[in-house]
Amino acid sequence: MPIANHRQRFERWRRLASKPTKYLIQQVLDCIVPRFEAEGFAWQLDYAGGDPNEIGANTIPLQIRSGSNWPTVEIHIPRLNHPHFSIDFGVLPSECRRLGRDPVPRDKAIVLYAPAYFMLCKGRGRGLDGQFGYHWFSLQPRRKIDRDVALAASLLPEIFGLFRTGIPAEWLTHERGYVSRHVRLMGSWYLFGQSRRDAA
Repeated sequence: MPIANHRQRFERWRRLASKPTKYLIQQVLDCIVPRFEAEGFAWQLDYAGGDPNEIGANTIPLQIRSGSNWPTVEIHIPRLNHPHFSIDFGVLPSECRRLGRDPVPRDKAIVLYAPAYFMLCKGRGRGLDGQFGYHWFSLQPRRKIDRDVALAASLLPEIFGLFRTGIPAEWLTHERGYVSRHVRLMGSWYLFGQSRRDAA
C-alpha cells in the first residue's frame, strides 16, 4: 500500500481532532492559508521528501519552490485539547543543514534546517510563548480562536515583507529570542555552531 501524501495524512489527523481543534483548523484553512496562497505559496504534498518522520500530520507546510532560496512556512497545530497554533518560517537554500551541520537536500528539508528559522508571535508576554489560540479554560473558545486567527492574519504582511526583501543579515547571528516586535528567532546554524563550541 503506497504511503499517503502529506495532505492525506493531515486530513486523516483532522478527522480525529477534538471539536474545538477542528474549528481552529477550519479557521486557519479559511483565513490564514489563502493569504499565503495569494503570495504564491503552495501546500507541497511531498514536503520534506514525504517523510512522516520529518513532518507531522498536524502541520501545514507551505512553500514557494522557485529562486535561489525557497520561502517556507510551517503552521503547527499541537495535538492538545486547548487549540492553538504557531507559524514558523525561514528560507531554504539549495543545501540545508540538520542541526546546523549535516547536509540535507532542500527538497527533503524542513524549516528547522534553514540557516535561521523564526516564529511569528503575538508579542512579548502574550500567551504561551506568543503562540495564537488559547491555552487554558475558556467559556467562549470560538470567540478567542476567531480573535487570534484575525490577529495572526493581520501580522502576515511582516512575513511577506521579509521574504521579499530578505532576512536581515544581523538576524542570522542574533541570540535566540525576539528580533522584532512580532518575530522570534527560534534557531540558526550560528546558534547550533555556538552550542557545539561551548560544549567542546
